[in-house]
Amino acid sequence: MENRSKQTLNRLVMVSVVYLVLALFIFTVVVFAWYTLTDINRANLVSQISGVEAEYEFYVYRDSDKDGSDHQTLIDNVCSIGEDKCYEFVTNPTFSYLIPGYAAPGERFSFAIKIRSIGQTEGSLKLDFTGITSIGYDIDENKIQKAYEYSVSKISYINSGIETSDIKDTLGIIYGNQHFSYSFINVYNLVNNVPFGMLDDSNSTVVIYFDLYFDPTIYGQTSEGVSHENSNIFMNQIFVIQHIYMTIS
Repeated sequence: MENRSKQTLNRLVMVSVVYLVLALFIFTVVVFAWYTLTDINRANLVSQISGVEAEYEFYVYRDSDKDGSDHQTLIDNVCSIGEDKCYEFVTNPTFSYLIPGYAAPGERFSFAIKIRSIGQTEGSLKLDFTGITSIGYDIDENKIQKAYEYSVSKISYINSGIETSDIKDTLGIIYGNQHFSYSFINVYNLVNNVPFGMLDDSNSTVVIYFDLYFDPTIYGQTSEGVSHENSNIFMNQIFVIQHIYMTIS
């Protein structure tokens, strides 16, 4: 009788140890997964890859109608809490701030990047999109990224609280206006050859305004290569731009 009680007790102890180990394992997996997701979400959207000293501010145009901005300025047009039709400053932006979840054909999203020189070197500013991905497609031809067009709407300078008019078509500036392709490895130039960081401060703060447009005239295909008659194949997909690289040379 005593031996049987000891066996039962030992069995209960072993079962308890197994459950404890299993619980610790599950907890460890959950914690690891949480940290992994957190690290991904903290990935910086804008990456500086030059030695020139500069700092940036990123803005998202808050627009409940999703028509994009028709008033590109940061002077007296930065959002207070709960406001609409204005530019909202985003602290430490990640790629999740570009397209807020799912989007519909015809919607336009507007953004602004304000870059300020904090050094004494003058040069040319270049911004590139990289890491273009689609989530939820069936075949490459139906990646939602091919339906997105990016365009620069305005480039201006801010000095002493005054913002200039649009200068993107002057000074030999190059700027992008095109659709994305299927490839993940492609680099897409947003702006290039923008004068920046002049010693007299007139070009030390530049603002790049750009849009992302879900083009309703771009259609997907069937697996047999037959074109659809609408953009519905792109619905319920997620479009991601992982990085905007900033170079000053």
